[in-house]
Amino acid sequence: MSEHACPLVSIIMPTYNYAEFIGESISSVLSQTYRNWELIVIDNYSTDNTEQIVRGFACEQIKYIKFKNDGIIAASRNVGLKEAGGQYIAFLDSDDLWLGDKLEKQVNYLNTHEDIFMVYSKAAAMENGVLTYTKGRPPGRRFGLANKMFIDLYLSFNYISCLTVMFRNGGGLQFSEDKALITVEDFDLWLTIAAAHQIGYISEPLAFYRIHGKNSGARFRKYVKASLNLIKKYRKKVSAPVQMRKYISFYAYVLSIMPEAIGRMVRRT
Repeated sequence: MSEHACPLVSIIMPTYNYAEFIGESISSVLSQTYRNWELIVIDNYSTDNTEQIVRGFACEQIKYIKFKNDGIIAASRNVGLKEAGGQYIAFLDSDDLWLGDKLEKQVNYLNTHEDIFMVYSKAAAMENGVLTYTKGRPPGRRFGLANKMFIDLYLSFNYISCLTVMFRNGGGLQFSEDKALITVEDFDLWLTIAAAHQIGYISEPLAFYRIHGKNSGARFRKYVKASLNLIKKYRKKVSAPVQMRKYISFYAYVLSIMPEAIGRMVRRT
């Protein structure tokens, strides 16, 4: 297979004290049917045995980096982007999992759709080993592959999960390290990409993300504040009616998920 047909994929995995999960996450990379990849693990100086687990794989395709991100996961991902030597970029958090053909299907997609800059898919949610629901949808009908999907994405609550994304390396793309955008830094980058490029979609789950005490509930208030900051950031790129529609739908969404978010916080105490 030619280098063009089998390009290197750089996988970026930030982590901090996820020793209980990271071994399975790395194993899901090792199990990929697509073999030409590099895994860049950026460890925010974990105090558990994360390093021991990562180095225990003894795989030349895994690069382990220690980096103090001061609570900004975007900074860790940006270190990975700077280190990435692949033609394509993918992301996997250290508590999530990929299906075995995730990379293969997305590489084939980008190889055969040269006008598409980024592709994403559905993701399945898993709690206590049980699949609960799937997340991710295609853009609205009037925002098909022939049109940019910025407005549709802006009006959503981010239907693109980071662990399902693959995009072409280049152009100096980075996640915002603005503390005001913590919890929505991925949404911010997808909006930046959507404003300038075409985005593709694969209509099947190619990844699983875990729901557990460390990634839910406590982030709710941060998410609300950060989302409002993101709405303000892009307000000049949309019309007044679109902005008003966004505010109305956002507050309705917050009210709808508030009982669940509060319940998760109570169960953790």
